[in-house]
Amino acid sequence: MGTVGTDRTTMTGVCAAAGLTERYFYESFSSKRDLVVAVVDALADEVRDTARRALETTEGSEIDRVRAALTAVVTLLLDDPHKGRIAVVESTASVELRTQRHHTLAGVVDFVSAAAATMWGPRAAPEPQRQLAGLMLVGACSELLLARLDGTRDLAIVDIVDAATALFVSTTRRD
Repeated sequence: MGTVGTDRTTMTGVCAAAGLTERYFYESFSSKRDLVVAVVDALADEVRDTARRALETTEGSEIDRVRAALTAVVTLLLDDPHKGRIAVVESTASVELRTQRHHTLAGVVDFVSAAAATMWGPRAAPEPQRQLAGLMLVGACSELLLARLDGTRDLAIVDIVDAATALFVSTTRRD
C-alpha cells in the first residue's frame, strides 16, 4: 500500500512481500478490504499512541508539549514515507478506505479536542470550536505532509511543526 498504492495492492503481492502463502493471508483476512482497513487502523493507533506518549512524557509548557507531540507524529509519517503515503494519500484516494478514514478522522478530532480541553483548562475554546480546530489541524497537516512527500515543497519537519503548533494554539485556546 505504501509503495504501489491501495488500488494496485494485491493479496498475491502482499504474500510475496511477506514471504507467506495466500493460505496464511486468508487465515487472517477474508478480503483485501479487510487487510487495508487493518493497516489503516494500526497506523491510526500508532499515530495516536505516538502523540499521546509525547504529550505525557514531555516536560515544559503546554506549547512545548504540543510541539513535541506534533514533532513525534510528523517524524513518524515522514521518516517512513510508506506510512506517510498510507496516512495522507491512500486513506483519501482509495474507495475502500474512505469510510474508514471518516471514522479515524472523528477519533483524531476527539483526541485534539480533549487534549486542548485538558491542556488549556478554562482557557480552552468551547467544544464546537475545538472540534473545528481538530478538523483544520488534520487538513492542514495532511496538505503539508503531502507537499513534502510528493516533493512539491521542500519543507523541513520543524517548519511543518511550527505551522501546526501555531494553528493548534490559535484555534483551541482563548486568551
